[in-house]
Amino acid sequence: MPGSLTATATSSSSINLTWTASTDNIGVSGYRIYRGGNQIGTATGLSYADSGLSANTSYSYTVRAFDAAGNLSGNSNTASATTLSGTTPPTGTNLALNKSATASSVEGTGFEASRAFDGSSTTRWASAEGVDPQWIYVNLGSSQTVNRVKLNWEAAYASSYTIQVSNDSGTPTNWTTVYTTTTGDGGIDDITFAARTAKYVRVHGTVRGTPYGYSLWEFEVYGGSTAPSNLALNKATATSSVETAGHEGDKAVDGNAATRWASAYGASPQWIYVNLGSTQSINRVKLNWEDAYATAYSIQVSNDSGTTPTNWTTVYSTTTGDGAIDDIAFAAANAKFVRVYATTRATAYGYSLWEFEVYGA
Repeated sequence: MPGSLTATATSSSSINLTWTASTDNIGVSGYRIYRGGNQIGTATGLSYADSGLSANTSYSYTVRAFDAAGNLSGNSNTASATTLSGTTPPTGTNLALNKSATASSVEGTGFEASRAFDGSSTTRWASAEGVDPQWIYVNLGSSQTVNRVKLNWEAAYASSYTIQVSNDSGTPTNWTTVYTTTTGDGGIDDITFAARTAKYVRVHGTVRGTPYGYSLWEFEVYGGSTAPSNLALNKATATSSVETAGHEGDKAVDGNAATRWASAYGASPQWIYVNLGSTQSINRVKLNWEDAYATAYSIQVSNDSGTTPTNWTTVYSTTTGDGAIDDIAFAAANAKFVRVYATTRATAYGYSLWEFEVYGA
């Protein structure tokens, strides 16, 4: 089994893990990383960076080695770390300040939704007591690129909640989850996530931390025009195969880290491509792999006309992929289509991506 696992907080949203090689290192193919008993990623080396965490929150980890046949070792020691406080004021403008707000309920007069967006830490929104779920959202007034939300909870906080965004033109009904936690502990949550285009931003509370309701002193949103836009978001896709219904290609470009594309089991090569809709100058692709990742794959682009590209140019390739998140930069290229072309599987299953993002030069 792996030995001497250590965990070190590096920011308000990330913890770095390091460990020594398995005591039986013969045939070890890699390591599975677990947070709170749930697998969150894999690594072929002896380190892993866990990101997207809540500020000032304690997390516990274990690691298990696996071989090519999928056999698992016992657990390493348990290592814990607490993320930094995250109380440094965000840079930029609070896009939610004094904007129109709507809530699922209000405890009473003086606790309306607008109180969470008035810039005052002495006024607050409070929901009806003892009822789940509850939510509050802000209308930014126009579509904005957002990548950070800061929540200042009153004593009535959420232990489980999500941050969701919508770009609907009228009353929002279509929501995309950009962050979720089941270990909220109140105080200040300073949350960063991949940039999204949104007109509405919502906190959706599902489990209360107290017998009361949910209450926020302040709900701030940051991002603005300086944050990059994911050019692949909600664009058309095509794939070589789909494992089962519910794992189609569009699930990898929907901005939701809880849905995924999955290819047919046990077959290589497999691919997925996105149609950006028009020619774009791109220089970055971000892949969020599920457990079924590629050890060998390439990023390819095409500027063919029509909807079925046949001419592909490779802008990046690797034979040492280790799953989790691959954030890949390359020389700027003009492309209408961007493809992940996977040739070697890390597991006996297929290939699977939670998210496939594309960014411009």
